[in-house]
Amino acid sequence: MSEQNEDTPPIWDAFCQALGTEHREAKEIRGASGLVHPVEAIGVDDKGKRIVLVSSEFNPRVSALMRGDVQATLPDMRVLVARPLAIDLAHAARRMFFTENGVLDVGKLLEVGMALQSGDEAKDQLTEMLGPEAETLFVGVKRSSLRLSTIVLNVVDQFATFDWSRVSTPTDGDFLQVATDVITQFSEIDNLADDRDQGICPIPTYELTEADWDLFHENKHIEEIQARLKALDIFQFFFPPADRLALGLVDCGVSTPEAIASGFELADVQGHELSKNTLVPDAVSLRETLDYLESKGYLMEAEFSTELTEDGEIFRKDVKLRPSEGLITKLSKIMSLKVDLNLKDLIGGK
Repeated sequence: MSEQNEDTPPIWDAFCQALGTEHREAKEIRGASGLVHPVEAIGVDDKGKRIVLVSSEFNPRVSALMRGDVQATLPDMRVLVARPLAIDLAHAARRMFFTENGVLDVGKLLEVGMALQSGDEAKDQLTEMLGPEAETLFVGVKRSSLRLSTIVLNVVDQFATFDWSRVSTPTDGDFLQVATDVITQFSEIDNLADDRDQGICPIPTYELTEADWDLFHENKHIEEIQARLKALDIFQFFFPPADRLALGLVDCGVSTPEAIASGFELADVQGHELSKNTLVPDAVSLRETLDYLESKGYLMEAEFSTELTEDGEIFRKDVKLRPSEGLITKLSKIMSLKVDLNLKDLIGGK
């Protein structure tokens, strides 16, 4: 194996196989517009008529447009798009300056500030304090096969969301509050939001551990790879559990069994194959799933609709920030558009 391959162990073959597709090593694909789109990998499921594109684009909106462009050339296939992200400033900030409970480590921040003022010894002190976290960050970036331009532009986008008006003005040379404001705000950046909003699946490769890279690279234990993708909430984008999908649709205002069933059908049409329930595994049908979710305290019947309970909202609060939520966003937008079009037809008919 070459040095380059050791630095960037291939993981996309394992990724595609775990999603039930055959990996194609092409690095570009042409759409109906004639444009050639860069990709990290292509996964093809001929039997299920699905294609998974792992986009190389730095911009989620462009990646979403790629899906439509390629879909137009393959009317008999269902195209799904994922986009890897090699670096996340919020993730880095949390790893370096926050405790496991999510509390800012002010003591560490003070130590870093003092180290920066220690002259020639600054580099060694900073390496000792931040070295392990920084090394993990840079190793992840190095191992990702993304183009440097893609990584840099993605970081620029993250910086662009920073609001300097929220940073305190330093007084008497005391920069602790300034540093606290900056680190806190960086920790709050939702780097996956734009991908979810565009209805595609972000792949946070910066969350992969050393063991994960080895597991994907060896590509011998597909069930373990699938389990890891589930833990990262990526697998559920492609194979959404029916009960979780139902909760997501209800959270978006799809409130009747008939509408939820339509959402399920739309997910299948889009290439997202329903998988077994995870919250209420004993349920078989949609009606049973909704009844079980209600009995478990996730849903409640309102006067004319189904709504989330407090427990349902708590569950959804965390899931909303994860990669699989791109599916819920996509479905809700399509269903909302159909409702709007139907209303226009009714109004026009009058």
